[in-house]
Amino acid sequence: MKSEPQPTPQPQPTPQPTPVLPLELLRMAARTARQEPARVFIPAVVVFALDAFSTTTFTELTADHHGLAEVAGFVVFMFSTLGLTFYSGLLERLVGAVERDLPAPPVRQVLRQLPYGRLLVADLILLVLDAAASAAFVVPGIIATTLFALVGPVISTRGTTVWAAFRQSVRLVAPQFLLVLGIITLPLAVENEVVTAVAVLVPHENLALVFLSHAALGLIFGLALGLVEVSLAERLLNGAHGPGAGAGAGPGAGASAAGDQRVTGPGAATAPPLRSAPVGTDEGGHHGRDDSRHGHAGTGALPPAG
Repeated sequence: MKSEPQPTPQPQPTPQPTPVLPLELLRMAARTARQEPARVFIPAVVVFALDAFSTTTFTELTADHHGLAEVAGFVVFMFSTLGLTFYSGLLERLVGAVERDLPAPPVRQVLRQLPYGRLLVADLILLVLDAAASAAFVVPGIIATTLFALVGPVISTRGTTVWAAFRQSVRLVAPQFLLVLGIITLPLAVENEVVTAVAVLVPHENLALVFLSHAALGLIFGLALGLVEVSLAERLLNGAHGPGAGAGAGPGAGASAAGDQRVTGPGAATAPPLRSAPVGTDEGGHHGRDDSRHGHAGTGALPPAG
């Protein structure tokens, strides 16, 4: 008997990643703010008030004083930096929980379990890179700020090493470069210009007005840009498409419910379960604060008013 000829297997089309739309990110950010108003707004008031106080003490109180006043200003500055790092991590956990219909993590758990060391190291590296790029021309600084915009969220939610987070941020952002430029980098630049203008217009002798102006600008820009950036990170890292859709519904989908990955890094108790990450995830991890204090994207999504 002759054997039946076997059909030639046809190549399967490569699935194309779903494009990320700005309106989609705005909906995600608004959804988190609407469902978790206390966890979003109350810590923000505290964190950005501390940041405004740090800016005031650095630029006004310690300008003509040395010794203990200078040391106290530096201590306040460090607490402010840690506060901004914490708030960015909190937003990342809140967005992830809302997008998966999971209970929001307690603030105390996030406070205890964020990888502060790696986030601060990444922030320092970004400072150096941004200064070097901006010293040459403005354009390299803009490119670096954009490509490294997701370093903080990658470290916080995926538990990667610092260098792996830089590589993964570039891989994730490069296909969405114009989107990230428009919704993160340019608004950060606008925030810096507004802060500079306010610093010129507000009399330095009026410390209360200086403090209130910095606090208000930090709160407005920090909330808006923070929520949008962590929503972008959640969308690109985990393919989030809204409550009920689950992670993995977007690029890189295909993992079954039984194949859920669990965060094994420092945020294990607070981070929501993750499915397979989209194309572009980097090696070295299991899983931004944006800081425009120095004019760069920083390690998360929080542009302070300083």
